[in-house]
Amino acid sequence: MTQTTTNTVQQVRDRVLRMAREIEELSRSNVPPDAFFQRFLQLLVAALGSKAAGVWLTGHGGRLARFCDVNLSEVGLDDSPAAQAANSRLLTEVVGDGQTRAHNADDDRGVDLPSQHHIVLAALQNGTESVGVVEVFLRPDCPREARPGYMQFVEQMCGFASKYMERPRDLPTTPATDGFLDDFARFVLELQRSLHMKEVAGTAANDGRLLLKADRLSVAVKRGRKTTVQAISGQDNVNQRANLVRAMSRLCEAVVATQDPVLYTGKVEDLPPQIEEPLAAYVQESGSRMVAVVPLFESEPLVESRDAEEDGRPRAQKRTRPVGCLLAERINDSQPPPAFQERCDLISDHIAAAITNARQHQRVFLLPVWRAIGRTTEWFHGRKLLKTLAILSLVAAIVASLVLIPWEYRVEGTGRLMPVAQSEVFAHEDGEVVTIFVEGGQQVRAGQKLVQLKNDDLAEQLSSAESDLLEKRALERAMQVEYEEAQKSFDRPEQHRVNVRIHETKTQIRGLESRIERFRERLGRLLITAPRDGVVATFQLDQKLRGRPIRRGEILMEVMDPTSDWRLELEVEEHRLGHLLRARQEQKRDDLKIEYVLATNPVETWEARLGEVATRPVPSSEGTSVVEVRGTIDPDDLPPARRIGSDVRAKIHCGKSSLGYVLFGDVIEFFQRRLWL
Repeated sequence: MTQTTTNTVQQVRDRVLRMAREIEELSRSNVPPDAFFQRFLQLLVAALGSKAAGVWLTGHGGRLARFCDVNLSEVGLDDSPAAQAANSRLLTEVVGDGQTRAHNADDDRGVDLPSQHHIVLAALQNGTESVGVVEVFLRPDCPREARPGYMQFVEQMCGFASKYMERPRDLPTTPATDGFLDDFARFVLELQRSLHMKEVAGTAANDGRLLLKADRLSVAVKRGRKTTVQAISGQDNVNQRANLVRAMSRLCEAVVATQDPVLYTGKVEDLPPQIEEPLAAYVQESGSRMVAVVPLFESEPLVESRDAEEDGRPRAQKRTRPVGCLLAERINDSQPPPAFQERCDLISDHIAAAITNARQHQRVFLLPVWRAIGRTTEWFHGRKLLKTLAILSLVAAIVASLVLIPWEYRVEGTGRLMPVAQSEVFAHEDGEVVTIFVEGGQQVRAGQKLVQLKNDDLAEQLSSAESDLLEKRALERAMQVEYEEAQKSFDRPEQHRVNVRIHETKTQIRGLESRIERFRERLGRLLITAPRDGVVATFQLDQKLRGRPIRRGEILMEVMDPTSDWRLELEVEEHRLGHLLRARQEQKRDDLKIEYVLATNPVETWEARLGEVATRPVPSSEGTSVVEVRGTIDPDDLPPARRIGSDVRAKIHCGKSSLGYVLFGDVIEFFQRRLWL
């Protein structure tokens, strides 16, 4: 049973190959186009076992028209205008880009198909122009694994039909008549424009393919014992892991080892045994019908070395060291194009020379470094040298100025201008604000009422204590009457008992009186008074305090005396404190000069002296660490338009430093902090 199946498969394969050869022979005949395409479709339908097929050719205006068909009416194409419109769209797409397509209703659900068959469409080419389409309708249930083979077979057969259509213009020509010399000159020029191996190989593959009229041209380069495919025409990058590239590398490596060119046109009987196996594997993987592999050899030096001449050694024979090979392919034709061998011999020497030069160039040690040095030294010529010297002189002068010129280094700080005499008004008891006697900015005197608080709990406790005191005093008077009656009756035990109770009651009365006094004092502290003469420096008191519960120790307002001395309350970033302390030590004085400007008048500058410096940093509102600094101001040097709490920007003079450090000290300190080890 197995032997019978094998024989049947072999018979089908032989029948398909026989029909393919008949189509190839038909493409070389001189039969009229209608007879050619009718026979072409009959052979194609018989070979594929398809239902129907048709040929559409472009006419005037580029519109497609049916030229001939086989059984096309059986697929229902002529019965439905919608099917004809869908089929017309498929034909137009193929003519537009020249790409072979296959459609199936199960796979292409988003595509409007004219029928439920498996459809294969291939373009007919006349030179580089698509002039028609061959459409084949196969069974809808054709095996999925066989569909790529159907598509490849139709594409190859259409290649023969395309050769038939362009055969009247495919006459043998000489390089002088078909523009070969111009193309070859441009090809050589492009090869010499680069010494980068990838660029040289890419130029050789893409431009060489056009000269050889091959469907694909690849360039492999030998490195040590390994031969690697460097470029393939039509591809920007080569995937070395692809099966096709691996098979190509093994074939090129075998050909380079033999150093003899190989031309495959369908027969492998005359090939060396070490070439036969990798060639068969590559043909099976690529599907090419013609494969030509040409070794590339290292070019001879133009001048022999002097040592070789003195030693009398014979000159090395030509082509002794292979550097790679060319692999040219044709997909649809098994015969090489006219003058193929001569053109291969012509361009292979130029490609080999370019690859040799690129390899020698890339062998230079530290080539990218030497390139950079070369570009730099090349720039210093002629007038550019004078410009460079002028720029370098200017840069040197700037650097010398930054290093040698001393300049005043100043530490910046921000803060407020405040009176020295200032007091914060606290709440001495918990309570609720009921009355505010002053407004923000109002002048007050020491002891003047500011805020009245109330504390219902404290008043209730005072009332309760006073009630207890009245009860104790009434009890004391009653016990005093009892004592006098016991005294009249000479009842000594009763006198002693009542006397003890009287003393206890008096002790409780004194405790209540003391407690009431403390309650009254606390109630008296609910009236907040001014601690000093000055101005209420808190704004919008009524809005901030009215009806608000106050906790003991909470700041209600500030009272400041603007007629007293003034000072600067500054904040200096912690990392700048070192400059300030160093200046104090070097100048041996604490009152360093301060220059400041008001935010309300940034044009005019005022002077102050450094006063107190905090002993530890505190966090600022921005989240950074700052040190509080005080600056003293001479009363005769106060800004006339000063206001309490005016924002100021101050600069503390910290002695001389280099101009570069003054300008770029922040950058230097940043890298010092970040790169410190």
